[in-house]
Amino acid sequence: MSENESVTIDRNRAALIIQDMQNDVMMEGGAFADSGAPQHAKEQNAVENCRRLAEACRGAGIPVIHVWYIVEDGSRGLKVNAPLFEGVKENNALVRGSWGAQPTEGLEPQDGDFVVEKMRMNAWQDTILESLLRGLERDQLIVTGAWTNMSVEHTARNGADKGYFMFVPEDCCSTMNADWHNASINYALQNVSTVTSCDALVSAIGG
Repeated sequence: MSENESVTIDRNRAALIIQDMQNDVMMEGGAFADSGAPQHAKEQNAVENCRRLAEACRGAGIPVIHVWYIVEDGSRGLKVNAPLFEGVKENNALVRGSWGAQPTEGLEPQDGDFVVEKMRMNAWQDTILESLLRGLERDQLIVTGAWTNMSVEHTARNGADKGYFMFVPEDCCSTMNADWHNASINYALQNVSTVTSCDALVSAIGG
């Protein structure tokens, strides 16, 4: 699907997930700033696009769910079994209460939003996300965030397996560089989600 094509979504069934849009993940001065993530986020205009989409969703009565990666100081209790988790621990990243764990400016939770904490890439893993969605009676999920080829892709894949209808606005996502982003968007995510854009979704929900 091209960014110019229309998309259909039911505002009574939809929810927006903003995942890992935190200072350490994607901002200058954050723990992973040297990865290229801040530059790619700027190229994607990801923060502003997410903010605009969240505003439209709130106006349409669509729940906004912030999913944050949070660890305790020293990464106590974090299972370090893969390079990503090694990076979190080595960089002392995303520590509860720190600037790095805070949401990126412009994407702070608003009244009525929800916050879900996680310790893995996948937003579903050992979190309250699915219980929350059942309670809200939502099965069309718009997944945004950082990083495209990690948390966004993992969450979209798992959501599709669980029976949810997944939507990924590609310009509301970013990662370390355009190559990694495009590989995820153009291949894996095409098979588990509707790849779309911020503009298309804002138009679809009437924001």
